Amino acid sequence: MSTAVIALTKNGSALAVRIGEELKAHIYLKKEWAEFYKASTSQGMDVFPIEAGLNDLAASLFKKYRKLVFIMACGIVVRSIAPLLKDKKNDPAVVVMDEKGQYAVSLLSGHLGGANELARKLSLITGGQPVITTATDVNHVISLDVFAQSNGCVIENFEDLKVISSALVNGEEVPIYSDAKIQGLENARIISQDNIKMTSCNNVVMVTNRLDLDVDAQNTLWIRPKNLIVGIGCRKGISKEKIESAFWDFLDINKKSKVSVKWIATIDIKKDEKGILEFCREHHFPLKIIEQSEILKVENQYEASRFVKEKIGVSSVAEPCAVLAGTNAKLICPKTKYEGITLALSEEEMFFSI
Repeated sequence: MSTAVIALTKNGSALAVRIGEELKAHIYLKKEWAEFYKASTSQGMDVFPIEAGLNDLAASLFKKYRKLVFIMACGIVVRSIAPLLKDKKNDPAVVVMDEKGQYAVSLLSGHLGGANELARKLSLITGGQPVITTATDVNHVISLDVFAQSNGCVIENFEDLKVISSALVNGEEVPIYSDAKIQGLENARIISQDNIKMTSCNNVVMVTNRLDLDVDAQNTLWIRPKNLIVGIGCRKGISKEKIESAFWDFLDINKKSKVSVKWIATIDIKKDEKGILEFCREHHFPLKIIEQSEILKVENQYEASRFVKEKIGVSSVAEPCAVLAGTNAKLICPKTKYEGITLALSEEEMFFSI
């Protein structure tokens, strides 16, 4: 469960139950109202009594839920959550509503946390009005953090987001380069690969997994699509350190960002290979295991190795694993051999939209 609704008054509790049923959320009410609604509503209603002060409750809920709806005055909520705030990448979405459901105020994490979207959803439930104050929404310009999140991308230099967003809000032209077409952004100034180095501007947005693109701009926001898959085959007992050395060299040679790596992929025979597991764990790369039977179906499409075939029953590992691990993935960097390690790189086809 990712959402909690909290209320303190009789009327607020009634609204909390209504919202909780719609959102399939956990509901936190004062003890008397929790007992009343738990006894009188449909079975399966997740109603919990508030047994501590609001400050302590808020601290507990901040750790447990990604979206919080407080049905009470904004001031009470602000004072309760203020000591808990960290940053917009980690804080949960917080929406505050009055107990009649007239207004849904997006208070915290409007974009990344989804509070703006939640406020709109709540207003549809109650017939009220969403209150959204983020400048990009008010001025109807693209919210780049929302764009990245909804399109499976990661903002690499998050600290520069504020500068670029401010430029957009102030009506400045911010050119965009993208590896793929961005549907819904037809009227923006799109930089092509051919003229990117000739582009001189204050601010630019780069949506790419490439490291070989230079831009003459004061501020560049790098948005990295998560669409690269590294296939790996290795000798038994290979060390994590050797895998690291080969991996970073491989990405550097091919001028690809590590931020864009979505999966490391290998054959099922290597699922317990210590060096691979330690490398993925330390660098937070998800590992996808490809069954040998799946590789056998396509192994004739890749460069074969008689030695590998004799050892593990398939003639290729890195290349087919890189492709099979993705969706509409194409091999863009064929296998590269290092000492005891073979790496290959595929790229998923991307479609971006606003």
